[in-house]
Amino acid sequence: MISEILSTPFWGISTITWLAVGACFSWLLYRLFASDRLLVELPSPPKESWTTGHYRKLFGLNGTRYHEHLVSTYGTTSKINGAFGEEMIFTIDPAALHAMFVKDRASFERPRGSTMTMRFVLGGGLLSLTDDEHRLHRKLLNPVFTMKFLRELLTRVQMPVFMNIAEQTSDAIKRDLSNAKSSSKELDIFPWITAAALELVGEAGLGYSFDSFTGQRNEYNIAIKSVLRLFNQIGPYAKVMPLLYNFGTAAFRRWAVQYIPLTIVRQIRHAVAIQNEQAEEVLRARQALLSSGSDLSAEAGRGRDIMTLLMKANEVEGSENHIDRQAMIGHMNTFIFAGHETTSTLISRILNILADSPQTQVKLREEVRLYFEGHKDEVNHDGLLELPYLDAVVRETLRLYGPVTQLARVSQKDAIIPLQYPIQTPKGEISSIPVKAGTRIVTSIHMVNRYEVVVAMMVTRFKFEPSQHNPSQWETLGVQFPFVKSDPANMERVPKLPLRVVEL
Repeated sequence: MISEILSTPFWGISTITWLAVGACFSWLLYRLFASDRLLVELPSPPKESWTTGHYRKLFGLNGTRYHEHLVSTYGTTSKINGAFGEEMIFTIDPAALHAMFVKDRASFERPRGSTMTMRFVLGGGLLSLTDDEHRLHRKLLNPVFTMKFLRELLTRVQMPVFMNIAEQTSDAIKRDLSNAKSSSKELDIFPWITAAALELVGEAGLGYSFDSFTGQRNEYNIAIKSVLRLFNQIGPYAKVMPLLYNFGTAAFRRWAVQYIPLTIVRQIRHAVAIQNEQAEEVLRARQALLSSGSDLSAEAGRGRDIMTLLMKANEVEGSENHIDRQAMIGHMNTFIFAGHETTSTLISRILNILADSPQTQVKLREEVRLYFEGHKDEVNHDGLLELPYLDAVVRETLRLYGPVTQLARVSQKDAIIPLQYPIQTPKGEISSIPVKAGTRIVTSIHMVNRYEVVVAMMVTRFKFEPSQHNPSQWETLGVQFPFVKSDPANMERVPKLPLRVVEL
């Protein structure tokens, strides 16, 4: 009887596969939402979709406005919903942040779902490693990111790269303007800034030129942009990734994913395949140059790019600390993923601010002009970083429009999260929140940088005007660490110089 049923057309391999997939998915959903409830009732907005929760509002195009709405309506700490009914804590409370990111940071780790998604999309790199893998890779990476090394690298080697790309960007914009049929033209500057940021990361990070200003088609460039665009669509379902990674063998998972009929899955598989293929080609070419002993001074990055230095260090370290080829490709993809989109967005925001504020633009232009007149042949890292008004403009833009708007952490054990600002619950006022292992806490970097805790008010306007008491000094609220302090802190300082150079 069963054999007769299975022999009918309906019971083909596709149907049987999807019944198995459906059963597995149902089991996964049960595992996901069975225990994702907070221990205390917190102020919260109305519930949204059970499958995506508040995710699309938090991370959508108007996500930062929703952050502002949450804080202004429900206070510094509230409850929000994630995918599949998960209850999460949303907070900008200083005491809670100190506990999660400083005092007890080992007890609050990045969500495994995000890490697994990064591994699926990027293939490796620091953003997608387990704890043990992360320690090994950081041991190899740390010498390349010491402040002394970076200062020397930026001043002697990469500064010419930055200045050359800035000139290419300026020339491209001038060509667009010169082709205008009238004296005025509306110019979309974002594509050129994106090209500049991608070229900066490519040459300084990988020793590879994306040919961003030649107009030629670059498959690696196209694949990376496709991956970045598709990555955000996975977000609500990232929590499923750890369970999928633990289900069956790697061979089974690779086989099963081929039969998932979702368009986004097919698009991601295709984009990731092209991305990794192009990264492999770049890595192979760089290794061939290193093996031949060729002079790299004429190559992109002048042989002092971060990936070339890592490849050399990888050979010296020996087998104990060796990073395999797939991990190196992951690092390449991660450098681009973490660097070019954030940099281009922030530079475009700075230029938009300057366009809206002619007075600020005039002051900044005058400071930069005087600097270049006095340092025609010696534009350097330290000199640009010490320009006070340029520094104020960059810091204030980072405060109000930081490229990273939110971060999430997951409690690794039962814990008590302290609060500097008590909150009202149905059972009364509380000054701490008990959480169980697995609780997800989301913090809005966007709101942390805008919330003036002394007077508990929003600070949303730019403050790089001369001080009333001393006109020669500028008052700025600009943040020191827009990407949240990391260990070592030197890594977060890398974006500052490219921001200043391209802006010039």
